[in-house]
Amino acid sequence: MKYNSRWVKREFQGGTCGENSNGVSLQPRIEAIRSHITEQIIELERVRCQSNSDSIIRNTTLKGHDDVYYPGLFQRANPKLNQITHMSKSLLERLINQLSNVSDLGGLVIVLTPAVAILKNIRSLLNPCIPDSCQELRYICELTEIVLVDAAQLGGYTINFQTANESATRLIAEASTSKIVHYR
Repeated sequence: MKYNSRWVKREFQGGTCGENSNGVSLQPRIEAIRSHITEQIIELERVRCQSNSDSIIRNTTLKGHDDVYYPGLFQRANPKLNQITHMSKSLLERLINQLSNVSDLGGLVIVLTPAVAILKNIRSLLNPCIPDSCQELRYICELTEIVLVDAAQLGGYTINFQTANESATRLIAEASTSKIVHYR
């Protein structure tokens, strides 16, 4: 099955993500994006685990000496936080996988254009729950935008933001409906 891109392409002479005829290398910046995203995934997992362990401790101490049962308190720490962290982690992992499989400037533009909208969405979702992550996500988003613009200019691509937003919306919807796996 041939994938027909809806990206508008001008005179692409060739080129890869590594280096073009001008000697500009995007690879170190792509690796920096992947590294920062990996750190963010680790941080999201740490927050999720900490939230669940805090809930266990809180529920254990709330039980009290006379063994009174509080049914509403023995649920997960914060289901909304778990859902947001799961969705964010899933989207970030998907972005890392896509970046690993990019082989040319066109592929890089196709991957990074919706990634910018996805990163901004993740940042807005995490801000109320995990405000510390917003600075790092802002940095990742800015670096992604810079690499996107450079890749588009080097490859002669025009970025179609309507297509990118549609793609980002679809990916976010898929991630938000995926099931959360609970480990016991």
